[in-house]
Amino acid sequence: MGASTVKEAWDTLQGEFQGTIKVRTVKLQKLRRDFENLKMKDNETVKSYYSRIKEIGNKMGVYGEIIYEKKIVEKILISCTEKYDAIISLIEETKDLETLSPIELMGSLEAYKRRRERNDENST
Repeated sequence: MGASTVKEAWDTLQGEFQGTIKVRTVKLQKLRRDFENLKMKDNETVKSYYSRIKEIGNKMGVYGEIIYEKKIVEKILISCTEKYDAIISLIEETKDLETLSPIELMGSLEAYKRRRERNDENST
């Protein structure tokens, strides 16, 4: 409220909500570490795992670091649980990972999950 110019008001708001450059750098480093250490839990669905990845990616974006779709696809492919190994191998062999979007990948993983669940129900 005490700002006399728009720039001064903006700088005040930015400092209040994002912190100083040093604080932003520390927060971004923590988010990078969280992103790199992220792994899918055994009982977790691919949708919830993707949501966790996107949440961290969005937070990183707030601090100025953009996570590209290719990085998200790579992260999902290397950190899913073993039960997805078969479909991941197939995706890596048959799809162009340079152009594969996270949404396409999620669709393939979800379809695989549904197929496994259906097969499990039929066998019982």
